[in-house]
Amino acid sequence: MKKAFILPVAAMWVGAVLAGCTTTGPDGLKRYQKNITVASGERTRLGAAFSLNPDCSAKAVPEVRIREAPKHGKVESLRELTFPNSKGEYKKCTSTKVPATVGYYTPDKGFVGKDRVVVRTSYKNGVVDEGIINITVVE
Repeated sequence: MKKAFILPVAAMWVGAVLAGCTTTGPDGLKRYQKNITVASGERTRLGAAFSLNPDCSAKAVPEVRIREAPKHGKVESLRELTFPNSKGEYKKCTSTKVPATVGYYTPDKGFVGKDRVVVRTSYKNGVVDEGIINITVVE
């Protein structure tokens, strides 16, 4: 199974596995951190969560829950078709749209500064991980 947490930035969920720091907490959850920069007032894709079979078909659409909402904007979690940004044996799947949970962040009008979103992704095989997205909003 390949997963992606919202990115091109993929990454609420990241459209590739979250790049950046990965740790495992005392609770056994893998935690991914991603730092992104977005333009003030503009809706930006955070990432996508998906689960693929070896033939590039979707296994199931992962569930993504917002554990910590942003303080200076809003996050949307939508189910939509997306191109997975995969690596390794799943790199062949990058030209095939698959169903995914995709996250978008829109900062409050006029806000410039730091914000943060924490999401938890559950896959049908019992794997659960958490993504921390540190957001810098610029003019």
